[in-house]
Amino acid sequence: MNSSMIWIPIVVVALLAVVFWIVRKRSASRACVRCGAPAAHGYSKAAESDLKDIAHLCHSCLLAQLEKDYSGYTKRAVAVQPVAGLPCYVFRPKSEWNEKLRKELDSMLGRLESKCISCGGDARYLWLDCAADTSIVADIPEKGIANSLSTSGGSSPTSLCGKCSVKRVGETLSRQDARYVEVCGPHGPEDGLVIAMGY
Repeated sequence: MNSSMIWIPIVVVALLAVVFWIVRKRSASRACVRCGAPAAHGYSKAAESDLKDIAHLCHSCLLAQLEKDYSGYTKRAVAVQPVAGLPCYVFRPKSEWNEKLRKELDSMLGRLESKCISCGGDARYLWLDCAADTSIVADIPEKGIANSLSTSGGSSPTSLCGKCSVKRVGETLSRQDARYVEVCGPHGPEDGLVIAMGY
């Protein structure tokens, strides 16, 4: 093998590392469109929005917006704890999932208590801990919620109101060193699922 051929993979890896560093630095230097603080996440009104429709928000402004979204939503949703390692944390209505997952959502939401376990308000969300395991959450669309989370070591599903759900989202995001490209809260006339995912 020619000795100059050995350097090609090394140069390619070095160039990829530089590109990754530039992209990360550029995204880290964006300012929140609402308050001017450093932006941590992208916010959109619907999953899979065009990049031009995603607003850069700091942690505090994102949580304030999500509290409006979660509290204003009149249907019900299963909310899986956010995990680092996936680029998006979004709401998807039930109709966008396969039949197996739709049936599972209906079954799970049938067990939703009427009152929030944290504050006693009206519960609309069934919160699921996932032990912050990216691979487990990534499997949910294909394997289903119960099959994916059965080995995660998470706690039992918890019935929460919108405000208490966002509080848990905020606590989880604070523990993570992650920046979500897109976050969107629940909206629309259907029950659904809030989950970290990639597209």
